[in-house]
Amino acid sequence: MNTRKRRSRSRVTRKAFVNALKKIYPACKHDESRQHELYDGHKITYGEMDYEGLAKLFKHLQKLTPHINTFIDVGSGRGKLCLFMASSAKIKKAIGIELVKARHEDALCLQNKVPGEYAKNVHFINANIFDVDLGSELPEDPCVFVWFSNLCFDQNTTDAIFDKLVKELPAGSIICCSKIYSTDTKSDDKTSLKFTESIPIEMSWSKTSNVHIYKTSD
Repeated sequence: MNTRKRRSRSRVTRKAFVNALKKIYPACKHDESRQHELYDGHKITYGEMDYEGLAKLFKHLQKLTPHINTFIDVGSGRGKLCLFMASSAKIKKAIGIELVKARHEDALCLQNKVPGEYAKNVHFINANIFDVDLGSELPEDPCVFVWFSNLCFDQNTTDAIFDKLVKELPAGSIICCSKIYSTDTKSDDKTSLKFTESIPIEMSWSKTSNVHIYKTSD
């Protein structure tokens, strides 16, 4: 009986996990000025979606696709969004893909600091997304929500990443981004990616930044 009570007290609730995450990482940690340099030919500017913004977006998406169980952050940075999403009872796995090694290492450090079991559902990958086999990373019977912060990406890179996501993710996946996919502006009825809507979401750089929502064909 006493052992059961001790185990019950030591278990970290979702609320406690999220509070600890917010305490350890309360706001966007911007790069130091010396880090604003070219990475593999791309100048990368750092910003993040707020915790409140992600909660608002996820709640909205669940009305469109109630069975979301997998989260992918393309350009996951210092990892807070993956860890936040992993605390949801509906999420089986959160996957963060980050090109910049220093940011990836910060994410691993944050993952090791937060208490409880939720962080074990997060897999951080330090790689170019084009080198990642997305299908092999997904759990069984995935229903995927992707966040792709692409505001500073050139249009060709944005479109190439979208093409990869559409090709490798299951039908019915939701893809959210900061800048539109240019194929959507073309009259091509054969596209398997459909624009749904745009909604304002809180970011580190603005409280009303537009997030564009797409869904792959069922």
